Amino acid sequence: MSDTFEYAARPGNTALSLATFAGLSLLTSQLWPIMPGYVLLLFLPALAITFAQMVLIPTWGMRIGDTTWQIEAGHEARSVPVAQIAYLRINDRTGPAQVAVILTSGEAVPLPVEALPDPLTLIREATSRGIPVRHA
Repeated sequence: MSDTFEYAARPGNTALSLATFAGLSLLTSQLWPIMPGYVLLLFLPALAITFAQMVLIPTWGMRIGDTTWQIEAGHEARSVPVAQIAYLRINDRTGPAQVAVILTSGEAVPLPVEALPDPLTLIREATSRGIPVRHA
């Protein structure tokens, strides 16, 4: 087992967004001298949208270490010390797995579906760090 388990997911396709941005940039630069104004009004927002797709799309994921669990839920990130984790609750009876980290204070920290690796991988990583797993 490695000391740190990392899982990250990003909606969309970064390579496709990059290729689209590069293609639109090249097309705009080649057509700039002969392009009518209304076409320019279409190209510039398209360039801005493809750039925003590459920069502003959130990353979902988690990093499980020996001392902390870092949960990235889009633009929000939360760090939970392992000493405060009572157990990991998994409910996979009704479709996609719903996972929550239950703290010793009784608070439940739900893990977003987008931030979850395969449930068996998550169970293996939690149990290897001494965190009990309960099936709800």
